[in-house]
Amino acid sequence: MPITYQLRAEEKLAIVVHSETVTDGEFLSFYEALYRDPRFDKSFNLLVDLQRAESTVRTSEALRKLADFMVKQYAETPAGPKVAVVAPRDISFGLARMYEAMSPTVPWQFEIVRSVDDALAWLGLPKELMLDVDQDSHGEGSRDSK
Repeated sequence: MPITYQLRAEEKLAIVVHSETVTDGEFLSFYEALYRDPRFDKSFNLLVDLQRAESTVRTSEALRKLADFMVKQYAETPAGPKVAVVAPRDISFGLARMYEAMSPTVPWQFEIVRSVDDALAWLGLPKELMLDVDQDSHGEGSRDSK
């Protein structure tokens, strides 16, 4: 699966890892499935890791569809979560900025950073958290924390 996630209830966190090439269809289907997962809570912060992603295939249409989907997801939410996007490459960073511009009415705090350490610091989480994630998230569609 090109996108995996791990739900960390203790940290109120969903960690989403994009790997290699992710088609627009996989991209949109993944986020729809995540928000249908009964273990996922919309109050969870999100850490979206694009370090291993090939972002050149993402279209502006897919970003717009995701933005529209998120607006609907958080329509009844007065204050949403923090979302940290780790985008070390310029193309990923630029696409994340474009997505941010397309979703100004979503009630969340959205930050795009170049490193996981910066994302964890902004989310107020320990650096050691990602060591667990790297060991746990390979090859699985979703996992719970310990």
